[in-house]
Amino acid sequence: MNLKIADFFIATFTGGFVALVVFLFHPTNMALAMVQGGLIGMAIVLPLKLLLMPIFGAFEVAIPLGIIGMGVGMTAGMLSAIPDISGYTVIAWGDCAGLLVAIIIYDSNKHLTQS
Repeated sequence: MNLKIADFFIATFTGGFVALVVFLFHPTNMALAMVQGGLIGMAIVLPLKLLLMPIFGAFEVAIPLGIIGMGVGMTAGMLSAIPDISGYTVIAWGDCAGLLVAIIIYDSNKHLTQS
């Protein structure tokens, strides 16, 4: 069974979910928001990694989710600190960033495994 398409859905969902949770905390200071967002992102993806690794494999889950948790968490935190920004904008950023991470990792894996 080929589960590679699930990697893109998992990454997109995780990016949007991390961005949503970080946005709900409404940080005010941008530097504090970046640190807080990174910590929240790492805390969210840890249980997801443990849940999804036996099903989809460690490489396909641990590496992308680690990058998404930290990267989206930090950037969503900084975006959330901007006054009058919409939550939909922050969530869309998380979705796009998660999908982009999945595409980059898929492409690099395909490039490295071709002979």
